[in-house]
Amino acid sequence: MERTRVVSIIGVGLIGGSFGLALKKKRLVRQVIGIGRHIHKLREAKRLGAIDSYTTDFSRGVRDSDIVMIATPVSKTPPIVKKILPHLKDGCVITDVGSTKGWVVEKVQKILSKSSGRGRRPKVSFIGAHPMAGSEKEGVRNANVDIFSDTVCVLTPVNRNGRKAVKVVADLWSGIGAKILLLKPEEHDYLVAYTSHLPHALATSLANLIGKVREEDPRVSRIIAGSIADMTRIAVSNPEMWTDICISNSAAISESIGVIVKHLEKFKRLIEKKRKKELIDIFQKGRLARRRLIEPEI
Repeated sequence: MERTRVVSIIGVGLIGGSFGLALKKKRLVRQVIGIGRHIHKLREAKRLGAIDSYTTDFSRGVRDSDIVMIATPVSKTPPIVKKILPHLKDGCVITDVGSTKGWVVEKVQKILSKSSGRGRRPKVSFIGAHPMAGSEKEGVRNANVDIFSDTVCVLTPVNRNGRKAVKVVADLWSGIGAKILLLKPEEHDYLVAYTSHLPHALATSLANLIGKVREEDPRVSRIIAGSIADMTRIAVSNPEMWTDICISNSAAISESIGVIVKHLEKFKRLIEKKRKKELIDIFQKGRLARRRLIEPEI
């Protein structure tokens, strides 16, 4: 990565702020510019060292940028691209950190293709990215310089993107310790529906269910075990962000919910019929599957 590069981050929250901190720690770029709507949040980001400078003027913030990262809820990515596009310089690479890729990539590519024939417009590229890291916490105050170390960052280039643009984004992420995985947008969305989006749906549903039980009998709060705390931790994540994710990846998430419902229905039947041997088998398979997924050395 060339240290002469200027990176602008639109949305300096948990992920955007962590990205800025990591870039600055590794000294990968010359300047990190923070862009957003709330000046007090940008000031905090600068105070914490996540960015070098900041502005609420989007056109000013991107005009000298070599790379623009959009770290906002996924529904905001296409309109932001449309807004900043006239102010970008030739060769600029736009990327994002959204948890869904198919919808975002399609919308952004349409914006870029429509703009290509309208007078003097900059030649820019968009490379969708999704770092497989994060937290249920929000805001730059919770940013972590090492949050991306030894994690995977998925890139979802499409045919019209050049190899150079892919390398630019890949170099940024690998430079701060992430491992790169290239997937098609639809492949990404299918896989994360099961590994990320379904768990959030389950955690939220379980938290709401226990909340209703508590309304009926407040004593339940006194007998909550660690399993509830572990399984519902991510239910406190940003509601707006997760609504956007569910809507933009609705088909794959709906499919995954349908599959888990079938598993739960089978579980329910075995419990009702007191099928001990088969229940033991399910628990054994679940324990082994979890170990292989989370602790692959076992």
